[in-house]
Amino acid sequence: MTSQNADRRAVLWVLGGMVLLVTLTAVFAPATSDDDRMPTTYNPGAAGWKGAYLLLQRLGYNVSRSDSSALVLDQADAAHTTYVLAAPNTPAEDAQKRDYDAVERFLRRGGRVIATGSRGALFLPGGRTGKPTQFVGDLCNASPEGNSALAQVGSFSLYDIAPWNALDPLVRVDARCGADAVLVHREYPHGGVMIYLASSEPFSNRGLKQDQSLHLLLLAMGPASGEGRRAVIFDEFYHGEQASPSDYLHGLPLRSLIVQALLVLLLLMFTYTRRSGPIREPLLVPRTSPLEFVESMGALYERAGVSKPATDGAHRRLISFLMSVCGLPADMTDSNQRIADFISQRFGETQESLATVLDRLLAARYESLRPRDALALVRAVDAEIERLQRMMKTSQSQPLVQEMK
Repeated sequence: MTSQNADRRAVLWVLGGMVLLVTLTAVFAPATSDDDRMPTTYNPGAAGWKGAYLLLQRLGYNVSRSDSSALVLDQADAAHTTYVLAAPNTPAEDAQKRDYDAVERFLRRGGRVIATGSRGALFLPGGRTGKPTQFVGDLCNASPEGNSALAQVGSFSLYDIAPWNALDPLVRVDARCGADAVLVHREYPHGGVMIYLASSEPFSNRGLKQDQSLHLLLLAMGPASGEGRRAVIFDEFYHGEQASPSDYLHGLPLRSLIVQALLVLLLLMFTYTRRSGPIREPLLVPRTSPLEFVESMGALYERAGVSKPATDGAHRRLISFLMSVCGLPADMTDSNQRIADFISQRFGETQESLATVLDRLLAARYESLRPRDALALVRAVDAEIERLQRMMKTSQSQPLVQEMK
């Protein structure tokens, strides 16, 4: 008892220490550093997109995050969905074509895709970027070009641009930084639109402070209500490290591992021998007190708190009695109602108590009974067997009495 109390106190101390550690970490942990440049919807820093995520929610958009690859777009309602790729990482080598094709199928089905950064352009059909003509890191005030809705937003600021460099006549340039195309779009049949932004800055927490950037965000996402209302899915899958199964094999000494596995297999084959000696019966140690074994097993079941073995054993004993003594066919044992109907026809009396016991045994398979209830059920099975035995004796003695009369 003393050892159990000591163990319980040790566990409680450990749990208390863990709770205290979690609490202190939550209270005193430093906030996310503002130098985090990853444009994710979880980043509240200047370069993060958490502000855009929360803002669209408040404006009535159906906004969600995606922790799955672009293949999830095959199940999306393309005509009413906008997929956002904010400076994503490049997919694993064996998954690139699969993911890029999924985005193109989504566009051709009427979906809207917004991608930023040089690696985001790779997700777009025919997407390719080049080097900026100005110094990387300098602030650029984009100048609108054309008369599209995106161009009418006006001038907005960008940092670290990756200008669009694909020669596609169907792609329209909406804004430039000098000679660099920093905002382009292309329309597809069925209402699909792809939009490329050379930097994630306009939609960042810092960039949305400009009215032009906010206006550009709302135009790019599509309407929040009405017939053309769109749900917005922010990708978070490609912000993590992507690795294919083959990537984990790089650097492993595969040839050496294969040779070692073959050597182990040959060793097992050469060391395997069939037993050639005489076959002997296993030594059985007689137990001087069978009751001791029964009491030990009972103590084990009591300590474990299980009742299913007892009720299952009683169920098998009852079915065996019905088959061997009452003549129950084996193909009827799968239905309690059929068993009760057969026994009723066999003895000419209704067997409501037998049906009740069978139903209780069936229910005991799927629930944990208290030891007291399990014992009562086992006793009910024994009482039912005794009752049927008396009925068997009565039915066997009736023909003899009738002959004597």
